[in-house]
Amino acid sequence: MFKLIAFDMDGTLAPSKWQMDSEMVQLFKKLLSKYKVAIISGGDYSQFQKQVIPFLGTDEKILWNLYVCPTCSTKMYLYQQGEWIKQYSLDFSLDE
Repeated sequence: MFKLIAFDMDGTLAPSKWQMDSEMVQLFKKLLSKYKVAIISGGDYSQFQKQVIPFLGTDEKILWNLYVCPTCSTKMYLYQQGEWIKQYSLDFSLDE
Protein backbone atom coordinates (compact mmCIF):
# COMPACT_ATOMS: atom_id res chain seq x y z
CA MET A 1 0.00 0.00 0.00
CA PHE A 2 1.27 3.46 -0.88
CA LYS A 3 1.88 5.95 1.94
CA LEU A 4 2.54 8.94 -0.31
CA ILE A 5 2.42 9.56 -4.05
CA ALA A 6 4.56 12.44 -5.37
CA PHE A 7 4.36 14.38 -8.62
CA ASP A 8 6.24 17.14 -10.34
CA MET A 9 3.84 19.89 -11.37
CA ASP A 10 5.04 21.42 -14.65
CA GLY A 11 4.97 19.00 -17.54
CA THR A 12 3.41 16.24 -15.41
CA LEU A 13 0.17 17.48 -13.82
CA ALA A 14 -0.08 20.61 -15.92
CA PRO A 15 1.68 22.22 -18.85
CA SER A 16 4.49 24.51 -17.69
CA LYS A 17 3.05 27.58 -15.92
CA TRP A 18 -0.54 26.65 -16.88
CA GLN A 19 -3.42 25.34 -14.81
CA MET A 20 -4.35 21.68 -14.66
CA ASP A 21 -7.01 20.78 -17.22
CA SER A 22 -10.45 19.61 -16.09
CA GLU A 23 -9.74 15.92 -16.71
CA MET A 24 -6.55 16.07 -14.63
CA VAL A 25 -8.36 17.95 -11.85
CA GLN A 26 -11.00 15.21 -11.61
CA LEU A 27 -8.43 12.41 -11.63
CA PHE A 28 -6.27 14.23 -9.08
CA LYS A 29 -9.25 14.77 -6.74
CA LYS A 30 -10.04 11.03 -6.92
CA LEU A 31 -6.44 10.25 -6.03
CA LEU A 32 -6.52 12.72 -3.11
CA SER A 33 -9.68 11.09 -1.78
CA LYS A 34 -7.70 7.86 -1.20
CA TYR A 35 -4.02 8.79 -0.79
CA LYS A 36 -1.66 11.40 0.55
CA VAL A 37 -0.17 13.23 -2.43
CA ALA A 38 2.75 15.64 -2.74
CA ILE A 39 3.27 18.07 -5.58
CA ILE A 40 6.84 19.28 -5.94
CA SER A 41 7.74 22.19 -8.18
CA GLY A 42 10.65 24.50 -8.87
CA GLY A 43 8.17 27.37 -8.81
CA ASP A 44 7.14 29.24 -5.68
CA TYR A 45 3.87 28.90 -3.78
CA SER A 46 2.25 31.53 -6.01
CA GLN A 47 2.44 29.05 -8.93
CA PHE A 48 0.40 26.53 -6.92
CA GLN A 49 -2.15 29.27 -6.27
CA LYS A 50 -2.49 29.76 -10.04
CA GLN A 51 -2.17 26.22 -11.34
CA VAL A 52 -3.66 23.86 -8.76
CA ILE A 53 -5.24 25.08 -5.53
CA PRO A 54 -8.23 27.03 -6.95
CA PHE A 55 -9.36 24.01 -8.97
CA LEU A 56 -9.49 21.46 -6.14
CA GLY A 57 -12.56 22.87 -4.43
CA THR A 58 -13.15 23.13 -0.70
CA ASP A 59 -13.54 19.52 0.43
CA GLU A 60 -11.27 19.47 3.48
CA LYS A 61 -11.00 15.68 3.41
CA ILE A 62 -9.30 15.97 0.03
CA LEU A 63 -7.22 19.04 0.83
CA TRP A 64 -5.84 17.49 4.04
CA ASN A 65 -4.17 14.82 1.88
CA LEU A 66 -2.22 17.31 -0.24
CA TYR A 67 1.38 18.32 0.46
CA VAL A 68 2.33 21.44 -1.51
CA CYS A 69 6.13 21.60 -1.93
CA PRO A 70 7.31 24.68 -3.83
CA THR A 71 10.85 25.67 -4.74
CA CYS A 72 12.06 22.08 -5.08
CA SER A 73 10.66 21.16 -1.65
CA THR A 74 12.59 23.81 0.23
CA LYS A 75 9.14 24.87 1.47
CA MET A 76 6.05 22.90 2.38
CA TYR A 77 2.44 23.93 2.89
CA LEU A 78 -0.40 21.89 4.40
CA TYR A 79 -4.11 22.65 4.56
CA GLN A 80 -5.03 23.31 8.19
CA GLN A 81 -7.92 25.13 9.82
CA GLY A 82 -9.33 26.27 6.49
CA GLU A 83 -6.14 27.68 4.97
CA TRP A 84 -2.76 26.75 3.53
CA ILE A 85 -0.14 27.03 6.29
CA LYS A 86 3.61 27.06 5.66
CA GLN A 87 5.19 24.16 7.59
CA TYR A 88 8.80 25.02 6.84
CA SER A 89 10.97 27.17 4.62
CA LEU A 90 14.65 26.46 4.11
CA ASP A 91 15.74 29.87 2.90
CA PHE A 92 19.29 31.00 2.26
CA SER A 93 20.68 33.73 4.49
CA LEU A 94 22.06 36.91 2.87
CA ASP A 95 25.60 35.56 3.34
CA GLU A 96 24.76 32.27 1.63
